[in-house]
Amino acid sequence: MNISSNALHADIPRQRWLRIIPPILIACIISYMARVNIAFAMPGGMDEELGISATMAGLAGGIFFIGYLFLQVPGGKIAVHGSGKKFIGWSLVAWAVISVLTGLVTNQYQLLVLRFLLGVAEGGMLPVVLTMISNWFPDAERGRANAIVIMFVPIAGIITAPLSGWIITALDWRWLFIIEGLMSV
Repeated sequence: MNISSNALHADIPRQRWLRIIPPILIACIISYMARVNIAFAMPGGMDEELGISATMAGLAGGIFFIGYLFLQVPGGKIAVHGSGKKFIGWSLVAWAVISVLTGLVTNQYQLLVLRFLLGVAEGGMLPVVLTMISNWFPDAERGRANAIVIMFVPIAGIITAPLSGWIITALDWRWLFIIEGLMSV
């Protein structure tokens, strides 16, 4: 349902700015953290402990995006024909499990499998978010709603870098994945 007519616009409560945007923004921030935390873990001891070469580190970073492609189009269809809210909820649970398992890997091949699965789990997020915004915000407000949600990139960067550095320094790289994974639920 695309809400663009004035009659429907009057029925949409202003509360949608507080009930829809903040949870979506938080989910996107968590998604970003799960996506980039490997960049902090590698120099934080993961590469040395698992014997990961620069080539394998690049593959571990890139294989995520191969998995990510799998749910791009289906994610949009799920949002249109199903429940975007449920999809995001299940995605958060999947990210949590995969992130925690990443903190428990014992070799680089387990890491590659989990990075691929994390990509699959995150792949539908953006299409679902964009569909939800288009369903809940009239044309006149959609640009602002999208802009606020897309702010997740700099906000997540502001949070992720110091938090990841602190966790690795205080604990180690394994706890980075475990703690950030548990934050998903």
